[in-house]
Parts: sequence; structure tokens; C-alpha cells
Amino acid sequence: MEKGYLHLKQAIPKGIISEVRHRLIELKYKYDDKIGQPRHNGSGTFWDGLELASTLDPNLWKYYTADFMFNIVKSIIPTPYLFNDQAVVKLPNSSLRFDAHYDNQFGPDPEGALRGDFKTINCSWILTNMNEDNGCLFIDDKPIIAEAGDIVIIDGNTIHYSGENKTNGIRVLYACCYSSKPIGNFQKGFYNEEFTNK
Repeated sequence: MEKGYLHLKQAIPKGIISEVRHRLIELKYKYDDKIGQPRHNGSGTFWDGLELASTLDPNLWKYYTADFMFNIVKSIIPTPYLFNDQAVVKLPNSSLRFDAHYDNQFGPDPEGALRGDFKTINCSWILTNMNEDNGCLFIDDKPIIAEAGDIVIIDGNTIHYSGENKTNGIRVLYACCYSSKPIGNFQKGFYNEEFTNK
């Protein structure tokens, strides 16, 4: 990951793309009116990125912990740990955008992450085609044009952002995050166990 990210083309098995996309869209509509309200885990508050998505829909757990994901993650982090899976759905003509940030700045130990004490990666499943019109990812101010089935892997210290969805379609991304050591259970609690392919 010399550039701070990898773009894997058509890395998601085709048979599960529509299933995961459907489940994330359902979560968006189910919890959209709860934004700002407290929740019992994660950061402790519902927000536009539905963190710990597989606690909201347990069917997602098998995708977050799938064997093909284990193989991808292990190629970057030899001993990986689970941390967070997040549904990021931008509805048609939505003003939802994410300003420039790096994932590790949100905790649990931003300074340790910058020192290299541990590594995190965000394996973003692209579940709808993404371009500048519907709010694609930007890394180094470069738009990441991606197709449904791709995975964009972003290092936790890499600055990225995404724009608004200016189209009549829905833009769907499933952010599966892993770490090189157990860093969960801060604040209200994130996943904390080792990722294995048992």
C-alpha cells in the first residue's frame, strides 16, 4: 500500500453484491430517523455512517468475516483483528458528504496509530458504481472511480473524503475495518477479537 490505498477490481464474489447492497439500504431507511440518538455500542450515538452494522443486521457478520476477506486482510495484516463494519448509504440527491479525514483520528489512539504502534485498514466494498456525480471516494484529491464489486482498501492514516450524491440513484459502500491488534472496546465498545478463518 505504497500510496496509502489499494484498489482491487472485482474482488467481491458476484453472488453476494446485491444481497449486501439490499441489506445496507434497508438499514439506512430503518435507522435514518434515529441520527443523533443514543445507541448502546460503537461511539454511542447513531450517525450517518451506521457503525457496527452487523449488530444491526446479524446477517452481515458472515460477510464481514468471510473467508475471502480474511485472505485479503491477512495479506496486509498478518495477524488481523476485527474492529468495525459500517454501512454508508447516500440516498438520491443527498447532501451527505464526508470531509477530509483519516480513520485513525477518531480513536482509540490517534497518536499511537501515527507512530506506527498498530495498523488499521478500511476495506470499502463498492456496492454501486461510484463516480464524482454520486459521491465517490477521493484520495490525495483524486477521485476513485469504482464499479460495484471492487474493494478500495484505505490505510487508517490516509486522508480521504467523499462528496454529495447529486444523482437520482443510491450510492452504497460497506466499510469493513480491521486492525493489527485488539483496539476495540473503547467508549461503548467495538469488535475486539482476532480475525480467523475457522
